[in-house]
Amino acid sequence: MNDETKRRVAACAAGFALPRYRDLPAVGLYLDQTVQYVNACFRTFCGVELTPSMVSNYVKKGILSHPVKKKYTRDQIASLLYIVVSKTVLSMENIDTLFKMQKAYCSAGAAYDTFCEELERCLPFVFGCTRALPDPDPDADDEKLLLRSTILAAANKMYLDCCFDALRQEQNLWADILPDLA
Repeated sequence: MNDETKRRVAACAAGFALPRYRDLPAVGLYLDQTVQYVNACFRTFCGVELTPSMVSNYVKKGILSHPVKKKYTRDQIASLLYIVVSKTVLSMENIDTLFKMQKAYCSAGAAYDTFCEELERCLPFVFGCTRALPDPDPDADDEKLLLRSTILAAANKMYLDCCFDALRQEQNLWADILPDLA
């Protein structure tokens, strides 16, 4: 990759931040609105995507609770934001296990905010924007260690997807330019 491409890839993660639990929509969203909201949060990352059929499957499998009057709540949106990141590296069975662990450990809001903080620490490191990843708390419980491992794996997958997308764009650019130079 050339330096410009590397900068474009790093820019995907630079300044990335997810809305905190209190900032998620307080009113229910319909399925299409929910999908648009989640996808907008990850618009700078190729490969991180949610579709209406995915959401319906998560509900059918019991990983996500049924919408109330066809609307998805703040808790469900927070769960979907986690799922869309972790589904690239975990099976749905393992995601469901982590949700059950989290519910026994803390509230949905606290779990979601911890996820946001950890993702915002890992992405800049993996994308080369920062040189060090803060060490996990030495007293961190299993849930937090599993969360960090999941997020690091997902962040690396996101990085690779962005790199390969940038390389394809770079190759397509040269394929368009080379005939003009001959």
